[in-house]
Amino acid sequence: MIRQEFDISIWGLVLLALMLASVCSAEAQNASEATPHDLQSSSAKITAVPVKIAAGDLLDIAVFDVPELAQQVRVGADGKTQLALIGNTLVSGLTAQEAAEMIARELRDRNFLLRPQVNVLIKEFASQGVSIIGEVQHPGIYQVLGPRTLLDVISMAGGLTSAADTRITVKRRTGSQENVTVGLKSDDAQTSLAHDVQIYPGDLVLVPRAGVVYVLGAVNRPGGFVMQNNGKITLLQALAQAGGANALAALSNAVLLRKNGDGYVANKVNAGRLQSGQEGDLELRPDDVLFIPNNHLKNAIREAQGTLAAIGSASIYAAVH
Repeated sequence: MIRQEFDISIWGLVLLALMLASVCSAEAQNASEATPHDLQSSSAKITAVPVKIAAGDLLDIAVFDVPELAQQVRVGADGKTQLALIGNTLVSGLTAQEAAEMIARELRDRNFLLRPQVNVLIKEFASQGVSIIGEVQHPGIYQVLGPRTLLDVISMAGGLTSAADTRITVKRRTGSQENVTVGLKSDDAQTSLAHDVQIYPGDLVLVPRAGVVYVLGAVNRPGGFVMQNNGKITLLQALAQAGGANALAALSNAVLLRKNGDGYVANKVNAGRLQSGQEGDLELRPDDVLFIPNNHLKNAIREAQGTLAAIGSASIYAAVH
């Protein structure tokens, strides 16, 4: 009898262990399946901004189980439209959902329907185009029939230019006309996706020109360099972007030209001491010009000022990461 009870307890433990293993396995599988989805949804999150009805929009209105009240109406210049049974009604500035709730409330309060279920769809936007101007390859107006993402609109315009600032401003077509500034980073896909806001017909997308600093003279790649790292770049970073100084460079006699009012002010900088760590690096400002003379020049400042005329024809380079 004792032997039998021992056997039963052993089998009970085995069965319990198998059940626990099965539960843990199922939970682990669910966790492994959920993780990629969660990561994807968080990285590709798009900030939704409710689109509001504006003058000239075409609305499709339907009332459940009352086909006689279905209609398509155009919003007038005053923001009002003629609705069946209700009459001339202001709808401009409302979202489609808000308009549906307002119409349902009017039908109920006027005792036309007991529990009306109304659906409002913006079938046509008055302005079908999204305007994108500034530092894109092909600025202009692009026709869209509904919401698109900012990355979609930039792609329509051929992408950003090498001189584009990644801090882009979106001016909405309706409401308070707020400016929505978003940051897009070409070297960080997750950050770009997280800031990929929705763009609606009639919105204006402005891509400003980023700050540019110039490195000229005895360097391996003279030209202008975009300040894409949140608008910041140091003297040594700019020098590195220019491929570094060449064999004839006199780093100790470098000249930094900085705008002051209507002109430039020249200051000598010992870039050699900065490069060796003997002095702290300098943060540059937009339109700064770093001139590296060669060791044969007698007057580096005069020669640096003479190079200002070459800025207009200098090649512009995006930052190299």
